[in-house]
Amino acid sequence: MAHGASAVCGYDAADRVTFWNERFLVFFPELATFLQVGTPYLDTLEPFLALQHPQASALERADEVRNALFRHVHEEGPVQYQRADGRWLELRMFPQPDGGRVKIWSDVSAQKAPGSEGSLLQGLMAVANVGLIVHDAAGVLRYVNSRYFSEHFLSLIQRVPSIERRGRQQGGYWAKFRDIFGDDETFEELCDSTECGPLAAPATMRARNGRFYRVQEQAWDQGGTACVWTDVTELVQRENALRAAHRELSLLNRRLIDLSETDALTGLPNRRRFNTAIQSAQAAVRGGAHASVAIIDLDFFKSINDRFGHDVGDVALVEVSRRLRALVPGEVPIARLGGEEFGLVFEAMPLLEAHACVEAVRQSFSEHPFMSESESLSLTVSIGIAPLMAEREASASLKEADMALLRAKARGRDCVVLAGQAAAGQGTGAADAQGPGAALLAAGVFADEAGLDATGLRDKYAPAAEHPAFAFANWEKAVRDGTTLDHYWGWVEYQISASQQAPETE
Repeated sequence: MAHGASAVCGYDAADRVTFWNERFLVFFPELATFLQVGTPYLDTLEPFLALQHPQASALERADEVRNALFRHVHEEGPVQYQRADGRWLELRMFPQPDGGRVKIWSDVSAQKAPGSEGSLLQGLMAVANVGLIVHDAAGVLRYVNSRYFSEHFLSLIQRVPSIERRGRQQGGYWAKFRDIFGDDETFEELCDSTECGPLAAPATMRARNGRFYRVQEQAWDQGGTACVWTDVTELVQRENALRAAHRELSLLNRRLIDLSETDALTGLPNRRRFNTAIQSAQAAVRGGAHASVAIIDLDFFKSINDRFGHDVGDVALVEVSRRLRALVPGEVPIARLGGEEFGLVFEAMPLLEAHACVEAVRQSFSEHPFMSESESLSLTVSIGIAPLMAEREASASLKEADMALLRAKARGRDCVVLAGQAAAGQGTGAADAQGPGAALLAAGVFADEAGLDATGLRDKYAPAAEHPAFAFANWEKAVRDGTTLDHYWGWVEYQISASQQAPETE
């Protein structure tokens, strides 16, 4: 019973205390107040664990108890661990024929006395909070700092891993730690490894308690292996947080780019994204593909804003964007370029097919008026289209489409003009554009220089040619203000229409 400096305690088949020696209560003073014959082993275990790991959560404590009960029944040792009071104990367990067990604890603190090489190494390992397992060239265990492994993994394991010997293949050795790492993917790869010798690269694995451990091995003493274990949970968490922040930042940047390239009113791409699309199409053309660009402008849109207000105008623009999405093939980029002007880029599409597409758009707008509350409003479009060519920049093709749009306006609007086509009435000189008013003639000459047809303007507006709206000063002011041609003529028509609808006075 004395066993010299060892503590002894016996248990029956029902895991109840049957005897103990005096040394046992010296080693485990926390049990002195209640220990008696018949005390269940579990009652002696819980105060010991509370002393060893006071910060453990309820879930961690439950795991510690469950695994300690398993070791109590199945483990034989020896197992070394350090108590919270600083003493090092070595435990051996001996099964008895009647199903009971006898446990013997030896105080091995003297083997780790201050000043010894082992004590110094243990201290350094504790300060650095790393685990170290060393095997020699024959695979025999030469060193393990038990404190690290008991503190980190005792609550996870049912059996203490048998690491007294290490085989040549990595897989067989690492499989001994399954209670710690479970089915972690990296751990499974180590278990399947047929490589020999130290690990070629560090491995980071997630233990069943949710913490992450990095193991790194290197050759030691002519064929041996030294394995260093480090708890890198905080580092992994910071890396995961940084990756999550990077993903969030990337998503935010993508959203900011989308916002910067999207028209707020219609939700269509704006000019910036349109420019990207046309440059992409230009690159495709230089690679041998077909591509073209079209500019769509709403006819007399200013008169809608002037007569009904900008709210109705905004609703009309949204309706235009909806119609364009419905009429134009999904692979064709649609953009609002500004005001009532929209752009289309036809990449990898023959010019005739693109022309047929915009003609269908024009026809649909012409046949389906815009409904504003209870009033039906005509909402036609003029369209200019130009091919992209390998021998010139996309900006030149865009300018050609813009000029074609101007010629569509000169033809009277509600039409499609392909760049290079002659405008209706082209070739009629300003001297032939005779009208009842000199102001109309002057405006016609100026319009002809801008690509409009003066004769067409004279024929369209001749009945009201003396109207003050045709004063040349109004045209000059529009030029100075940078007013678009369509806005100007829309304003003219609105002024004429308003005067014709005004009630006559006595």
